[in-house]
Amino acid sequence: MKLNLLLATSLITGAAFGQFTQSNEPVMGSTMTMFLLDSNAVDYAAVTGTGVTWDYSTTPGITGETKDVTVALPSATTNGSDYTSSTWAIDIAGFMTSYYTSSASSRISQGYAFDGGNGAGTVRVVFDGGADDALIMNYPYDVTNSLTDAFAGNAITDNFGTLATSGGITTIVDGQGTLKLNAATTLSNVTRFKLSDQATAVIPIPGLGNVIMERTQYEYYTMTNPYLPVLVHSTLVITLAGTPTTQHIVMSSVAPDEYLAVSENNKATFGLYPNPANESVVISGLAGNETIAIVDMAGRTVLTTQNNGTSQTLNVADFQAGIYNVVVTANGIKSTKKLTIN
Repeated sequence: MKLNLLLATSLITGAAFGQFTQSNEPVMGSTMTMFLLDSNAVDYAAVTGTGVTWDYSTTPGITGETKDVTVALPSATTNGSDYTSSTWAIDIAGFMTSYYTSSASSRISQGYAFDGGNGAGTVRVVFDGGADDALIMNYPYDVTNSLTDAFAGNAITDNFGTLATSGGITTIVDGQGTLKLNAATTLSNVTRFKLSDQATAVIPIPGLGNVIMERTQYEYYTMTNPYLPVLVHSTLVITLAGTPTTQHIVMSSVAPDEYLAVSENNKATFGLYPNPANESVVISGLAGNETIAIVDMAGRTVLTTQNNGTSQTLNVADFQAGIYNVVVTANGIKSTKKLTIN
């Protein structure tokens, strides 16, 4: 019964420190602007238990990059029509929306929607309901409490249609202690919630294999209104046709003291013409130190080359007609544009 993504929940009013209950779930209508941090930030996977310290005070931010996290009615979200049984949702702008119901005894996910990347396009994972939904917490959920659950449903994708999907999830409240966000902000009595899940979507096309989605996410809470996490460290690995794509997102509720010189979420600024292309395509606006790859919709890299000039001409005459991703990587930063080959 499971597969969700970000944001779990918070503490309770009048309950023991560190517990998650229905009374301290994120407040409907609240919005928090969070600052994106360097995606290479350590996840402190081994720092668990009570009385521990997690230090992000020297982690740089991504210049000019923030994300709004909003607690909303499912009907107010872009993909809410697929989650009619959900009663609330957590939307991370431009990343993922997770859908939930809850009771006094548990929190349950009906699925999530996210940008799959790696040729998968937008993916909406919708559970079948009842025992096939994803159990996230049994309330009250306290330090060292953990659970493992199974889920089933469908992944609705832009490129492959509706795919039967199943998998499993494990969650745990794995630590309480001190969280350092910057030089001036040290938070005590912080509770960390960890979520790990894997889902497999079956592609009914010979040779394409399956889409495997794996996520490990850490969420840190001070258990105060609006009961949203003060820091999130999430890693999502999507494997399509044997090719994995890893996405990291690290978000803090407090502005970092320093920023990276260049935004790692650099938008695709290179030129691509002609598009559609028949025999060749020119990539312009380059600096001379990029790796260029063309990836098909099955996630297979069909061409890769190292660029040494301000432009690069690629021969695509032998490529099958279709839509491809052109991926330009410079200094570890990837920019992507769609290319149509006739």
